[in-house]
Amino acid sequence: MANHHGMKPTEVLVGNGSTQLIYLLCAALRPRAALIVGPAFSEYANALALASAEIRTLSLTADHKFQLSTERLMAALEKDCDILFLATPNSVTGRLIPRTDIEEIVHVALTKKSFVVVDEAFIDFVEAESVKTIVRQNPYMIVLRSLTKYYALPGLRLGYLFAEASRVAQLATYQEPWSVNAPALNVALACLKDASFTTKTERWLQEERNFLSERLTAIEGLHPFPSRANFLLVKIEKHVGHALQLRSFLLDRKILIRACDSFAGLSGDYFRIAVKRRKDNLQLLASLKEWTAPSIG
Repeated sequence: MANHHGMKPTEVLVGNGSTQLIYLLCAALRPRAALIVGPAFSEYANALALASAEIRTLSLTADHKFQLSTERLMAALEKDCDILFLATPNSVTGRLIPRTDIEEIVHVALTKKSFVVVDEAFIDFVEAESVKTIVRQNPYMIVLRSLTKYYALPGLRLGYLFAEASRVAQLATYQEPWSVNAPALNVALACLKDASFTTKTERWLQEERNFLSERLTAIEGLHPFPSRANFLLVKIEKHVGHALQLRSFLLDRKILIRACDSFAGLSGDYFRIAVKRRKDNLQLLASLKEWTAPSIG
C-alpha cells in the first residue's frame, strides 16, 4: 500500500475503514476546539463530541457552488482551533479544493500548531490532486484515505491514513488490536495492483458524469453542481417539490437517491445521486422528468 502511493511504510496507518481512524484521531489528539468545513461527513462531529471538543462549522453555500473560500477559512482559523477537518473532493458536494489552497491552509495551521485532517476518501477519482506527500514536512497534517469508495468495497471496512512517521507511531498506540482483517488486506492489495481498472474508471467517469450533469441541467427545476467524484449533488427548485418526496417516488421505481436534509447546511431541496452505467443513468433521468413534469405543466 505504501509503495502504491510512493510513501514509506512508517507514514501509513491502516484501519477498519476511515471512520475508525477519525475516532482514533480524536481520541489520541484530544482537541479542545475544532473547526469543520461543511457540508460534511457526520462522523467528524460525532467523534469530536465524544472527545468533548467544542465544535464550530464553516458552511459552504450554494451561492458560491460550494467552493471553499480560503479567505473565510483563514479568518475562522484565527479563532481558537486545535484541529480542522475538511474533505477534498467534498464527500457531500464533490467539489475539489485546489492543492495550492490546501498548501496555504496547512502552512498557516502549522504556524499555530493546529492539526489539519484532509479527508481524501474520494480522491482516487482525481489522484493527481492528492496532498498526501505534504505530511512529510508537516507533523500537524493528517490525510485520510479509503478503498471502499473507488473500489466499491464498503463491507470489507478498510481505510488508512498518511502522516509524518512520528505522528503515525503516536496514533498507532491508540488503535485497538485486530483492527484489520486478512481478507480485507488481500482484496485491497489485489485492487491496488489492477492498473487497468484505474485507466478504465477515469475514462468512463469523466464521460458519464458529464453526460449525466448535462442531462440533469436540461430538466427544468433541477440544478446539479460541479463534481470531481463519482456522484452529483442536485438542488430542486422549491415549486417542484422536495427530496423526500422525490426519494419516495423513485423508490417505487426501484431507484435509490440520497436526500441531503441530514447534512448540516443543506435543506430538503437537495439530493445526491451516483454516476452509474448509461442504462441506469437513462432510467434515472426518465424518472426525474416524469416527477418534475406536473410542476412544469
